[in-house]
Order: sequence, then structure tokens, then C-alpha cells
Amino acid sequence: MRQQLLDIAEIGPPSLDNFIPEGNEELLYTLRNLVAGSYQDRFYYLWGNTGSGKSHLLQAVAGAFSEQQCNSRYIGCSWEKPDFSSGADCIVIDDVEQLDDTSQIRLFNLYNRLRDSGHGIFLAGGTKPPAGLDLRQDLVTRLGWGLVYQVHELTDEKKIEVMQDYAIRCGFELPLEICHYLLKHERRDLSSLIRLIHALDQLSLTRQRPVTLPLLRELL
Repeated sequence: MRQQLLDIAEIGPPSLDNFIPEGNEELLYTLRNLVAGSYQDRFYYLWGNTGSGKSHLLQAVAGAFSEQQCNSRYIGCSWEKPDFSSGADCIVIDDVEQLDDTSQIRLFNLYNRLRDSGHGIFLAGGTKPPAGLDLRQDLVTRLGWGLVYQVHELTDEKKIEVMQDYAIRCGFELPLEICHYLLKHERRDLSSLIRLIHALDQLSLTRQRPVTLPLLRELL
């Protein structure tokens, strides 16, 4: 397992290849089939806690379709005003719980258009299952019509293992106190954690100082 983690915990944009599937093997298999054109449904809903890897997977699917020269759109509702007016071969809506009343109506209409057209892939994601979302009931119902998957977060122990393995491959040992500090104070998704460790390594080399908690605090 240790070598497998080393192989896939890479720096880079979110992809299905650099997502650690532990606990989400069926979901990853489904999404690989989706981007390969062998899919069970055109509508998907992924839910999971912050740091579970939900956004990683949604961005990875959007990116995979873009690489195939498909018109693919990823919309993060927590940091941009969603625009549902234009169509796409694949449309991905993240953080749906952040939608205001007007945007909910527009997403509801978009879903209906896609379903009626018989064309296009739709993925949405949130922090709760469809029935737990505080959204319009008609929109909630539609989000639950397709395939619904929970994205299971890696345990803190597994995240620490991945972080320390990555550090060893970079040529240094990552103190356990740094791992605990990052998990407590920073974004908990693995991609963000690995990027911070990479940045910490670069700062250590530049300053010619060992990797310590004070150095991490300087970085942050």
C-alpha cells in the first residue's frame, strides 16, 4: 500500500490518476467509465465533507472531458456566480448548497433541458446527500434522480502516511507535529496538503534550514 500511495500522490491538477481511491473504489471505477464513454447514466451527484476529495473528482472529470476536446464546464458555486445559460457536453456544478434562490431555479431549468435533450453529461456535488440539502424541493428531487455517491474521506492516519511518504521521496523527513498542524489549521484535502509540503520543501532549500514547525508558520 505504501508504494501505491507514493505512485499517485503527485503534484499536479486534479485528475482521476492522482486520486487515492481508498474507500471510493467503486466511485472511481464509475467515473473512469464515464470519461471513457461507457457510462450507466448521464446524471451524477457526489457528496462528501470538506477535504473528502469531492471537488478533486468533479474537477478531474471536467478536465478529462476537456482533454478529449469536449465542451466541458466546471462551476464552483462557493467562489463564482454560476452561469447556467450556455450549454456544454459536460457540465459540473460544485457546492450546490451555496446556490441562491434565482440560481436554484436556473439549475433546475438546466437539468430539465439536459434531460429532455438526451445529450450531455451532468455532475453536481455538495456536502450533503440530496435529501439533506436546504434547496428547492423540485431541484433536490432531480439531483437524486441519477447516480448518487458519497465520497469517503481518508482517515487522518492515512493522510499523514501519504504526507510523510511524499516528503521522504522529496528527500526529507516530515515531523509528525507538522502533519497534525496542517490537518488542524489548513485545508484538509490531500491535494492542498501535498502542495503545502512541496512549498515547505522549497522554502527549506532556499533558506537552507531544516523543515520545522516554525518554518511552516513562516510559509503560512
